[in-house]
Amino acid sequence: MIKKVYKPKVYPTPLPVILLGANIKGKPNFNVIAYGGIISRNPAVIYVSSQETNYTNEGIHESKTFSANIPSTDMVKKVDYCGIVSGKNVDKSKIFDVFYGELETAPMIKECPLNMECKVINKLKVSKMEVFVGEIVQSYIGEDYLTEGKPNIKKINPLIYSLERRYYFDLGKIIADGLSIGKEYKPEL
Repeated sequence: MIKKVYKPKVYPTPLPVILLGANIKGKPNFNVIAYGGIISRNPAVIYVSSQETNYTNEGIHESKTFSANIPSTDMVKKVDYCGIVSGKNVDKSKIFDVFYGELETAPMIKECPLNMECKVINKLKVSKMEVFVGEIVQSYIGEDYLTEGKPNIKKINPLIYSLERRYYFDLGKIIADGLSIGKEYKPEL
């Protein structure tokens, strides 16, 4: 395969869409981000990276908590709307059915198959981004999204975003079992 020299740029495709939630002045607000991921499994720690000018950040600074809500593909219109408009100008508190968990300060979305309620344990600034590191205090998942008591990614059908092309996708088919298929490979030594 011939490689072409290309712009020094991050090409993180695909990215899971996260509805980042926080209370601001007593009202829930949600922003769409695609920069987020796992830092540690035990303890359960994630990060979310949000432009420093995003309104939701105000609420995270205020309460030191946030929610990471994983929407399914059937929520694409509402999700994209939350990314188009700012909570500074539009009240987003009525877009979703909101609930609160153990922390009582991180608004979560009932319509999302998976919700993670987080307390901020660290924060850093990278260029014009604020990266919030959150310990997951509690996770919530709809019973319909479980198989044999475990989350089923195909049932969750998370919304996926291509940053470079600005498209939304759903998951493709399963092609192999992880930490298993590689056992069939026999390298020539």
